[in-house]
Amino acid sequence: MAGSMFRNLRLAEIGDTIETLRRYRRSGDLLEIGAGAGWQAKALADAGYEVKAIDLPASSDISNHARKRDWPIIDYDGSQIPFGDGSFDIIYSSNVLEHVVELDRLTADMKRVLRPGGLALHLVPNGNWRVLSLISYYPAQAIDAVRWLRRRKPSAPMNRPVEGSPLSLMAKAARRLLPHAHGSSGNALSEIKRFSKARWDEHFARTGWEVLEYGNNGVLASGDYLLGSGLPIPARRFLGRLTGGIAHVYVVRPKQ
Repeated sequence: MAGSMFRNLRLAEIGDTIETLRRYRRSGDLLEIGAGAGWQAKALADAGYEVKAIDLPASSDISNHARKRDWPIIDYDGSQIPFGDGSFDIIYSSNVLEHVVELDRLTADMKRVLRPGGLALHLVPNGNWRVLSLISYYPAQAIDAVRWLRRRKPSAPMNRPVEGSPLSLMAKAARRLLPHAHGSSGNALSEIKRFSKARWDEHFARTGWEVLEYGNNGVLASGDYLLGSGLPIPARRFLGRLTGGIAHVYVVRPKQ
């Protein structure tokens, strides 16, 4: 259910993104960074853009969504973009930048591969998302536990901690006692401040980007997609408009 809702949210998000991009460029060479399964890359291509998509190798196990891809994804190392200078008119990323360890290096490389007059559109999480995900964390863990109990099979022998054994289950439960960090640094609480608009503004200003447009994604969802399809996209949009959404939307270009 969560996987289906994740895809629905991403497709709703890319529809809004395409509307924004068309105010600046209705076509052109576009690079998606952190493309995952390629759902959004395919939608961008269908909208008329010439799309290349990159992400960490599926073998890195960074995301379950990379295991079944709907679009050709080129592997990269997370900091060096594998294209020549001035290759693209547009760069796009969705909920990627917060995961990048060498973010300054990557954003500098984005400027290298952009053509003169090029721009980037980034969606990045905001503090609302972090707070909502903290509030929903333990209810979501309880729901997961109930689902597990309903499908529980006889336990494996106790002499080795194989998948599904009491020992491995205890280890999994211990890892879920406290919410973990979503991004590349800090913890679940410090991310409330780290994902603030002030912090993202500071990052773009410090790394030489001019903000052309700022907004929010206008939908509501927690990190565990609590309620899943029980809260459909129209309802999530309505709540997102009331609360300011769960992601900042930045349209930026290199400072002249």
